[in-house]
Amino acid sequence: MVAWAAALWLLAALCLGALLAPLWSRLDEVRRKLALVAYGGLYLVLSRDGQFQLPPDPGKSSGSVCKTKTIVFVRHGESSWNECFNRGVGLGALLRVALALAQELAMLLSLDSLFFDSPLSREGLSQAEELRRFLECPDGSELRGLCGAAVLASSCLRRAACTGLLAFRWALGDGRPVWALSCLQEISRNVDTLTLCAAHRPPPLPAPLPGGPAPGSLPAGCLQAAYNFGNKGLAGNGGQRLEAFCEWAFSDCSPAALQPAVVVFGHSLWFRTFFQVFLPHAAYHECKHAKIVNCGVVAFELELLGGSESGRTEYRVRPGSVRTLYGGFEGSKQKRRQRCAEHRKKQD
Repeated sequence: MVAWAAALWLLAALCLGALLAPLWSRLDEVRRKLALVAYGGLYLVLSRDGQFQLPPDPGKSSGSVCKTKTIVFVRHGESSWNECFNRGVGLGALLRVALALAQELAMLLSLDSLFFDSPLSREGLSQAEELRRFLECPDGSELRGLCGAAVLASSCLRRAACTGLLAFRWALGDGRPVWALSCLQEISRNVDTLTLCAAHRPPPLPAPLPGGPAPGSLPAGCLQAAYNFGNKGLAGNGGQRLEAFCEWAFSDCSPAALQPAVVVFGHSLWFRTFFQVFLPHAAYHECKHAKIVNCGVVAFELELLGGSESGRTEYRVRPGSVRTLYGGFEGSKQKRRQRCAEHRKKQD
């Protein structure tokens, strides 16, 4: 009887082990995912990422221009988060959210997610492919020219990195790196702005990349993570990351030191806040109020100012240098004219 009981216990243990083996082999993934879920809840409640004091008006700086860089902002394609929450309300929205929640639950014990570090949606992938076609046609010659003498940088969030790899893959031959920067993480408390990758690890890529090469066939060393210092902290804010990017762009020790331009694959709120902070307050442009469209491309000149009375290093977007290369900004022409009129009224 004892022998039979022992045999049954051993059989049950073997069956349980066989069931848990896949989970055990991914134990580190499960641990990291659960830790990220817990941190996401804390971040949603406690974060003050978008609450910081703007620096002094760069248009009133007494400093002189020491260096100038051409910066190209490329917004990512539509993400799964955008697909769920930014396509209006109604029955369709409820169905999209319900389907996304079911998929999220199915991925609970894997290091993947639709909400955390939200990936590109099908529409986002199509938008990246459209941008690729624009870059490879005659109309994209100006942007191709800027990219030829630029360092490529991406947010450590995968929707931005994937947009860059898909749309700009023509420029990634010969092992040209794309630098993943934690300072480019989106400015928001939402969990889609938290990255799945650990510090000094590149953003995870989907497999395969629809419409493009599989991750294993991408140029060796394409995504470089030396400047990815991990997720945003509870005590930090977006303003600090804006300053950190400017420092990186002008640093003599960064890859950007060797090139006159920086192409940034990033996010709408980060870009809009950047213009609000560094474009002189008296200068009107829709970039201060409207988001760049998905996969839109905007270029401008960023100046490093030195010798000011404040004694601090300052940065300024050169007025009149902001130009749309592809896509433009969200919002109707009527709303843009209204904002422009309101701005002029304030200045008068």
